[in-house]
Amino acid sequence: MSQRKYFGTDGVRGEVGGATINAEFALRLGYAAGRVLSTQNPERG
Repeated sequence: MSQRKYFGTDGVRGEVGGATINAEFALRLGYAAGRVLSTQNPERG
């Protein structure tokens, strides 16, 4: 199986390791998603 050059899910598109999609971006995106989800369901957050 060949390695994919691009990462994409739910509208996030770009080259992995480039200026846009990197480890810091993934961390910040996950943090933001967690905050949104925890405010929508405070019993689980």
